[in-house]
Amino acid sequence: MSITPEADTSGPLPEAERWASSALTRRQIMLRSAVSAGAIATAALLTGLTSGTMLRARNNAESPPLAPDVRDRFMRFSHLATGHTALSPVLGERYYQALTGQDHQFPAKLNALVDLAGRLPRPSVEALEEIARQQPALHGALMAVIRAWYSGVVAEGSQATVYAYEAALMYQPARDQVVIPTFAHDGPNYWVKAPPPVSAMPAF
Repeated sequence: MSITPEADTSGPLPEAERWASSALTRRQIMLRSAVSAGAIATAALLTGLTSGTMLRARNNAESPPLAPDVRDRFMRFSHLATGHTALSPVLGERYYQALTGQDHQFPAKLNALVDLAGRLPRPSVEALEEIARQQPALHGALMAVIRAWYSGVVAEGSQATVYAYEAALMYQPARDQVVIPTFAHDGPNYWVKAPPPVSAMPAF
């Protein structure tokens, strides 16, 4: 009887086994890398969601959206105060919040102005302004609304905040003729072209 010696497993692995072992190692590395990358991505996503949620929550806390009836009332009054109906509701909401932040009595003053305008036989800003002159607080609120829409700025002096620039109403009547400061109408030498006729007022 012959005895076959046991295979020596202490030596180097055959070529095929080394490749298999090496492939398994790479597979494990790839799997572990994938798991790690997934964990990092998940953590980043959760962190981002948390940060975004906190940022939105902070923004919402700073500027809560207006109730629809409040926003609609302010926009209807703004149409009367400015004489224009194509006003941005988003900008109107920001103006309302800014004016209320500047003067906490502004909502009450606005309601009083709306009531005054409703009693006018022919509501117009000119007629409303004449009546509001008898009540300086209401007159000031009316002027603040008009000033905001036309200048894009709320408050004055060092407290002034710009809420609109290109959309400010004061630039609209001549926007097809006059370049809004810091805005170019066209490319180089655009000014050598004949200007458009002035007979038609830009719609705004």
